[in-house]
Amino acid sequence: MNDDFDALLRENERSEKSVKVGDRLEATVIRIGSEDVYLDLGTRTEGLLPRDQLELSGQTLTVGEKATVYVTSFRSGAAICTRSVGATPSRKGRTDDKSASFEALKEAFDSGMPVEGTVKETNKGGFTVLVMGQRAFCPISQIDNQFCADATVHVGHTYAFEITKFEEGGRNLVLSRRRIREREAQEKKEAAWQTLEVGQTFEGTVASLRPFGAFVDIGGVDGLVHVSEISHERVNDPSEVLEVGQRVTVAIKELDRARGRISLSLKALTADPWDGAAAEIAPGRVYKGTVRRLAKFGAFVELRPGVEGLVHVSQMAADKRVNTPREIVREGQEVEVRVLEVSAGDRRISLSLILEAEDEDWRSQLPPTSSTSTGGLASLGHLFEKALKKS
Repeated sequence: MNDDFDALLRENERSEKSVKVGDRLEATVIRIGSEDVYLDLGTRTEGLLPRDQLELSGQTLTVGEKATVYVTSFRSGAAICTRSVGATPSRKGRTDDKSASFEALKEAFDSGMPVEGTVKETNKGGFTVLVMGQRAFCPISQIDNQFCADATVHVGHTYAFEITKFEEGGRNLVLSRRRIREREAQEKKEAAWQTLEVGQTFEGTVASLRPFGAFVDIGGVDGLVHVSEISHERVNDPSEVLEVGQRVTVAIKELDRARGRISLSLKALTADPWDGAAAEIAPGRVYKGTVRRLAKFGAFVELRPGVEGLVHVSQMAADKRVNTPREIVREGQEVEVRVLEVSAGDRRISLSLILEAEDEDWRSQLPPTSSTSTGGLASLGHLFEKALKKS
């Protein structure tokens, strides 16, 4: 019953919609004939598109695909459509007639329909573009929606343009491809947002790098992979592991639809090195590691990729007070450490530097942990004091 009601509602909406010359519509290809492509315009009026417009600006239409079209006229109750003015020869055979060309260009300017033009050459500040036999100018800033570093790459290409200025009866034409590109990008973005959900994975392309992370294009929309979400290992700068244009697989971590922000993660799709760390890295064991970074209170030592432990300054020397870890170690140095405590749930490992004079029965002299300034771990001074009392 509900399905029948929904169908009647959709049919009523279609019957109320009307189209007129100059309308810009999102159409769906329903059939491809020998001369025309039949379109569903979302109204009772059928749309017809010349078959030779199936392929335009790098997009080849197939049945079921959507395309943006413009209504140019009506014939036998059907709306004659175009994907851009000048894309195909006029059915009236008047493309060589200058007045007919100017008339078509004026119509395109008034209605906002795109025109198809070929970039002939570069000139001061932009490009000379040939549109329906007429010369037009496209500023370099309007050739794309991204910065154009090399103008020559566009010469010889045929694009869809929007006429932004029509003066002197059409002899002064200014074009913009950027407007069309931005509109297409916005439509693509809006369509993509309808399908996005937290947890989805995408094959994307690194669009740009910033000190705080990488922006990845996941098909019409960009999401941010924060530097902390690039790898389980510590990454100081995204450029250390990523480059613009690189293909990556990412997962959606968060969606903020109100602000249009997407948080992505690379590391969510890789094994967490902390899994099993508690079993493999146990108190009392000795490991070789690398000092990765220094803080006022100690040094972080990488025991295995993605797993770091902290050597507190109180655990760096037994015979003197250490004020800063730089007195004892440096970044990148390989050191030998003993594990004091492991808290896998908190991702914390407490370490102590191995000292040459350390007793062999060190572990047996380790007192129960207590709440101290060293995070609940006994200091080496305490251990030596206890050893002296025993002797």
